[in-house]
Amino acid sequence: MSLEGHPELPLVQRTFAAESLRAVCAGVLETALATFAVFIAVTVFESGPVTKSILLASPAIGLLGSLVAVPLVARTRMSASHASALFSLISAAGFAVAAIGYGDERFFVIGMTLGIGVITMGMPLQTHYLRRNYPGRRRGRLFSVSIFIRAATTMIASWGFGEYLDRNLANYPVLLWSFVGAAMLAAVCQWLIPSDPLRSEDQDGHGFFAALRMAWNDRVFFWLLVSSMILGIGVLSAMALRVDYLVNPEHGLQFDVKTVSLITGVVPSVVRLISTFFWGWLFDRINFLKLRIAVNTVFLVGILLYYVWPEIILILIGSAFFGLGRGGGEIFFNLFVTKLAKPEYVADYMSVHTFMAGVRTLLTPFFGFFLVQSASIPVLAAVSAMLVIVALVIVKNLSLEGREDSGEGRTASQF
Repeated sequence: MSLEGHPELPLVQRTFAAESLRAVCAGVLETALATFAVFIAVTVFESGPVTKSILLASPAIGLLGSLVAVPLVARTRMSASHASALFSLISAAGFAVAAIGYGDERFFVIGMTLGIGVITMGMPLQTHYLRRNYPGRRRGRLFSVSIFIRAATTMIASWGFGEYLDRNLANYPVLLWSFVGAAMLAAVCQWLIPSDPLRSEDQDGHGFFAALRMAWNDRVFFWLLVSSMILGIGVLSAMALRVDYLVNPEHGLQFDVKTVSLITGVVPSVVRLISTFFWGWLFDRINFLKLRIAVNTVFLVGILLYYVWPEIILILIGSAFFGLGRGGGEIFFNLFVTKLAKPEYVADYMSVHTFMAGVRTLLTPFFGFFLVQSASIPVLAAVSAMLVIVALVIVKNLSLEGREDSGEGRTASQF
């Protein structure tokens, strides 16, 4: 197929074309979680908090399941791209259940949870074939194009679907079928991407516990996971309270709907979109530990500006920093294991990483609301900022220990 680390141009072009089209599908599917799953549950079914919590937890459930999914795929000897396509088809089946049984809340919840959750479960497999098919020196930039397309599609689809439902809410099954079509087209794109199995024939001993042992034995990876967990709790807790901070009378701001939409939706989304290419370029050019430090610093500034000073201009700037941090964080989240693991271990590393992401995704909203209810917004800001600083110190120490990024395929024993 290619020399290690130097994939041939036709392979790169074919993967890039398929991934670009898949990014459009991913953008459509992202609206299911971001807006319309809960919107339909509330407006159509008048669902209670349990149903809404299940829907919001569905991506975290998928992330947790990735730690089991990767070794299962490895045992089948199926290629990473074909396995990813299978996950997308299962996701399409889930959305189809919701669409076919659209009048029944139970079918809707089961179908949407399956559809959204299974997509995130396949993330390590996608990182595996991107590691193989994209050259190391351009991987970040190529991947940033996919992120840009997905984010732009999400913004357009959210507006279009919203306008469509605003005319007649009873048309919501059309949205469900659009999710089915997007997931099926995503499966076609993934099936057409050349890839190899996760394991070669002479490899064994890989599975759920083996992946966890890799995380423990590779101390750089281990401490990056610890840092990411601490950072995630701090940042996600702060982001979970962004709207409540702006509208709840207890906090003294009470901005109108348009202002809240501008601050929490438009500004961070636009900045995230614009900054994606910059972060992709940076990922290819600097030590990825330095990139982690840069992203952490951006989030720290955003938290302080957003919550410490109740001036709208500072809150807007803080929100822009949140968007800037998300742009860099998404690049790092999806690709940093490609700088640590040998090609055959990328999916294992990524499965541990996504599993931990699932844990913090489930926990952090509760943590943030607990802090506010038991203390105050300033306490939330202080705790979140301190957690980000701790995460910064951990990564800074790793970089000071001289563990430089080789760019490609290092094993745990090399650290």
